[in-house]
Amino acid sequence: MNILVYDLFGSFQINDLMFFLKKMGHKCKYIQYLLDDKYENKSFEEAMTHELENNDFDVVFTTNYYPIVSRICHEKDVYYISWTYDSPPEIISSETLEYSTNRMFFFSKYDYQAIKDDYGIENSYYLPLAVNTERLDKIKSEKKYESDVALVGGLYNSDSFLGLRSIMSKEQQIYIDAVIAVQMKYTGSSVIDAALSNEFTDGVCAYYRSQSKYAIQPNKQQLFYAICSHITHMERVALLRLSAGEGYRTRLYLSQLSDQNRELLEKHKVDLCEGVGYEEEMPAVFKSTKINLNPTLRANRTGIPLRVVDVLGCGGFLLTTHQSEIDDFFDDGEIAYYENVEDAMGKMDFYLKHEDERLKIAKAGYERVRKDFTFPDRIEKMLSVISD
Repeated sequence: MNILVYDLFGSFQINDLMFFLKKMGHKCKYIQYLLDDKYENKSFEEAMTHELENNDFDVVFTTNYYPIVSRICHEKDVYYISWTYDSPPEIISSETLEYSTNRMFFFSKYDYQAIKDDYGIENSYYLPLAVNTERLDKIKSEKKYESDVALVGGLYNSDSFLGLRSIMSKEQQIYIDAVIAVQMKYTGSSVIDAALSNEFTDGVCAYYRSQSKYAIQPNKQQLFYAICSHITHMERVALLRLSAGEGYRTRLYLSQLSDQNRELLEKHKVDLCEGVGYEEEMPAVFKSTKINLNPTLRANRTGIPLRVVDVLGCGGFLLTTHQSEIDDFFDDGEIAYYENVEDAMGKMDFYLKHEDERLKIAKAGYERVRKDFTFPDRIEKMLSVISD
């Protein structure tokens, strides 16, 4: 097939995808065009329209779904494949979803089902992510990256939630604090989903309006994400702080860090390191670290995130929050996960003291993703539905 591949935000998976598309005999044209607005951009619309009018493309591909791309493909009668690896997906309008040229893939089973149920979209599919072990096998561990415990990636933040909480009523604050306290004991977001009712959200908005007619009016999804981001932030900071407090050599690899988080983590002897590049440096970190942490963003209700297949594809040992879809693909002894911070600390201690068990699980996890999370398989599944 002749495929136009757009990278519209700096996707981590594009290079591996392009490699395998070409290896499988497809003709590809790659264009990077960083879009700030997924819905309207005149210069991009003109450029993409020109590409489709002057080339015989069978399909346009993007990671994550872009309404602007969907609309242009619909107008030019060209198939549009999107593979979303953000959860929840940033889809705030159903305007373009029903186009017959769309083929929408979601790495999270929950998000896939929600799109089908909420919008009645038939051209949506569930497709877990992939990893290029061929590339990762060539990368070696490096002494400079060696540590007991490491987290690669952002801490998320509590600012949005704390801002919203500060203007809630006293009763609403007590309620939401209790919800968070319970949810912190369990992985996922089931407690938040159950507690964040329409009645509670409407009550929050009504209280805000009683304070000012110009007050913000958050919807349920916005409140949900703010709470999830806050919990994820607390969990990540706690794991780093407690790990270092146990005397483990603990590192955080991150390009930007707030002064408050920097001061807190430095106080607890966490090594703060510059961010690492995705394709070469990051795999070396995963291979050189005894325990790679992955506290999943709580807003991702069920999906296996990219970091899981990234670490396992390197043969690294991963300690991750439990996601329900892990049970669909991994057997016991192929991946290590935890239920809460206390559980994670216990497992850190165990696996640092039992190297043979740690290495055995890392090897089994690698073999699983090498076999079942491949780009050729995912590409074949995506292209097979074009004729549906």
